[in-house]
Amino acid sequence: MHFLSIKWMEWQKQPIEETDSIILRQATLEDYEMRVRLSVSAFGLDEKDARAMESKVFEDNTEMLMIDVNDETVGKIRVSREEGQPWIYGFSILPEHQGKRRGRKVLRRVIQEQGSTGYSIYLEVETKNDHALGLYKSVGFKVVHVQDYYRYQRV
Repeated sequence: MHFLSIKWMEWQKQPIEETDSIILRQATLEDYEMRVRLSVSAFGLDEKDARAMESKVFEDNTEMLMIDVNDETVGKIRVSREEGQPWIYGFSILPEHQGKRRGRKVLRRVIQEQGSTGYSIYLEVETKNDHALGLYKSVGFKVVHVQDYYRYQRV
């Protein structure tokens, strides 16, 4: 049996600094290989699973955004609207671009854009991912729910 625990976090309104030097753009077919690379490096997926995940076609209420800095793609983030509520999923930055405050800037930009709707903004994060939890808390997200999953392994 495999255990996985996920925290749901909600953004607590607070002033947001302006973000510069970060470009969020709609993902294109040309971004497929980078999305696979990000899924492997950020989430520890094997390449086959990453390719299957990145081949999914999302509903009309979902935006797959690529993160560009200085004309270089450094990450991705998916924003879905569920009954109007924005949810952030699959947020990842290449390891060599982490620790440079880029993740913080991306989250601030998404919060600025999505916060104008009047809805709360949510995200999911694995409870073991201390680095991500710290980042999310630093921009104003607070844990509102913990969900435990059990996955049985085949014998």
